[in-house]
Amino acid sequence: MLDILIPCIAGLIGVIIGGIIVVVAFNLKTKYEEKKQLRNQELMFTVKEIETLNLLNAKINDILQKGLLLKPEYVSFDAFDDCYVPIDDFVYLKSFASQNNFYLPTYLIEEFFKNISHRRVILSPDETVRLGGYTYTGGRIILETFSDELVSIMEEKKRHMKALTNQPLSYFLKD
Repeated sequence: MLDILIPCIAGLIGVIIGGIIVVVAFNLKTKYEEKKQLRNQELMFTVKEIETLNLLNAKINDILQKGLLLKPEYVSFDAFDDCYVPIDDFVYLKSFASQNNFYLPTYLIEEFFKNISHRRVILSPDETVRLGGYTYTGGRIILETFSDELVSIMEEKKRHMKALTNQPLSYFLKD
């Protein structure tokens, strides 16, 4: 009887130890997969933030360049830092900021719109329609500062992404 009992107990202990090893290995694998998934989600979110900031910065730079091209056509106060913003571009900025507010730094956007709205030159409605936009006294400086802040935030996000991954960030490398 003892000859049968000892191998059965040894087999049962082996099955229990094997089960414990499987449970521990499964839990470790599950935790690893969860952390990997969270890191990938954070990387995807950061990429979306950077893309959104880049699109907003491109539009700001486009507005700055349009102002230089259209300078003879709009009201000039003989100051280099005045800025012309077409109505459709201003509406685009507002709608872009509201649609992508989850990916944009809210405080920075609010401060930008507050600062730029305080600089708007009051024109008659006919003159605004003729120009097709608004003129902002000192608006160029505000737009350039805002663009610089966006670039610095993008660089910070890229450094954060680099810290999250051990692989090079080929998505943002210039060809």
